[in-house]
Amino acid sequence: MRLRAAALLSGLLLSGQAAQAADWSPSLSATLTSDERRRGLSWSDGRPAAGARLSLQPADGLSLSVAGTTLRGSARHDGASAGIDSAIVYRRDFGAVRADAQISHHAFPGHGGADYVELGGGAGTMIGPLQLDLFALYAPRQDAIGGDNLYLAANASVAVVGTPFTVGARVGRSSGDADDPIRSARLRPHGRYVDAALRIDYVRGPFTLGVDLTDTWHGGRIATGPIAADSGRRLAARIGFSL
Repeated sequence: MRLRAAALLSGLLLSGQAAQAADWSPSLSATLTSDERRRGLSWSDGRPAAGARLSLQPADGLSLSVAGTTLRGSARHDGASAGIDSAIVYRRDFGAVRADAQISHHAFPGHGGADYVELGGGAGTMIGPLQLDLFALYAPRQDAIGGDNLYLAANASVAVVGTPFTVGARVGRSSGDADDPIRSARLRPHGRYVDAALRIDYVRGPFTLGVDLTDTWHGGRIATGPIAADSGRRLAARIGFSL
């Protein structure tokens, strides 16, 4: 499965002739948050978490990144204390539209049976100060997630002119087939659900202060397995620094 994913990305790279001038200058960022939430679910059992990310651009349109996050013995991820997300992203511009494809790997040191892979792609454009994006992330059938998982989402963000504030919103839907209901509850505790988020950032130089309001809807379906749903309406605060 990983070989097929690599072949897919290789084809995209060759078709786009990505191997142009490289920029190996690293991009670094660090974040502290009151709750590490993804797709409306907590990855840190509702507790504070710290994260850091390193990104490189080895060729035009191609970027590599690795990010680490403390998970505080997350029940969602087999008691893992940390998660490492690695990604390869290829991006091209088609006039005013930007399109990208990616492969990402989610690892949980000391809990290798929880690791899984996702494939993704999306497109976005600017309308004045408004950035609009549509994207999809698909995790093929894997034992670690008890089946497969498809996440479809739309995202919008705008920098408020004349202020240091940026406002963003996202709505997404998670679905998929479950071979093992307990393992699939890691990503879909209710079988399938919709999540939404409102994000406000205050940016001053390399520093960012932000708040995230997230919510989930699952049509009254009951969460499966021993993993706490950690869903519903939640508010989280962030502070970040980038170089």
